Amino acid sequence: MAYSKIKEIETCLWGKYNVHINANDDVNIIVGINGSGKTTLLNEINKIALKYVADKNRVVFVPSIDNIAMRDKRKVANALTQDLEFYMFDMKTGPSMMYHRMSMIDASIERQTEMKSDIDNFCVVVNQLFETTGKRIEIEGNKFNVVSREEIIPISALSSGEKQILLILLRVFLLDRDEAYVLLDEPENSLDISWQFELINMLVRLNPNAQYFITTHSPSIFGDGWGDKIIYMEDVTTPVK
Repeated sequence: MAYSKIKEIETCLWGKYNVHINANDDVNIIVGINGSGKTTLLNEINKIALKYVADKNRVVFVPSIDNIAMRDKRKVANALTQDLEFYMFDMKTGPSMMYHRMSMIDASIERQTEMKSDIDNFCVVVNQLFETTGKRIEIEGNKFNVVSREEIIPISALSSGEKQILLILLRVFLLDRDEAYVLLDEPENSLDISWQFELINMLVRLNPNAQYFITTHSPSIFGDGWGDKIIYMEDVTTPVK
């Protein structure tokens, strides 16, 4: 099925509650108390989105930091670190930053220039956030470095908040500005308040063509002019009769 914005969502949660949402074309911020069904609803939206596209890579689902699955239980690195390393370095299947970076080799000069500009923009976006922690990222050729106080450190040395924001922004960047669906479950977990405040602005800067569905408890997520994109669970949920 060809991509198109999700206009309307109708589903039933746990066989008990009907949900009806008229979705925004750009950003949808789903707010509700614990147990109201936000994550369950996001899972249902993910199923809907996957039916809308032939290329499943155009559906990005980033679960809450506590629900990221381990990619390899034999490794010492935690699930968040493994996921970040996969989307940064995997060269077998893609999409990853290095896969994207190496694809420039066969691209036209014009496309190479465009891709280089996009990668530079990604670094600027991340480094604006990392500036407060005294770190920066550098991407050149097939190398990705995290620099702290002029020393290269491993990804595993980043804080959970730094890994989380880098993973979210990386997944959106790898959409290459294509029309897509991006679903984020409680992205505020482990994020500094100032980062929460900037998150949606950063996402839209990296990909203004995506349709975003974000669940959250934090007012800081929608504090920078996104208040009109809020969807309250209590307003869209009715008991099954």
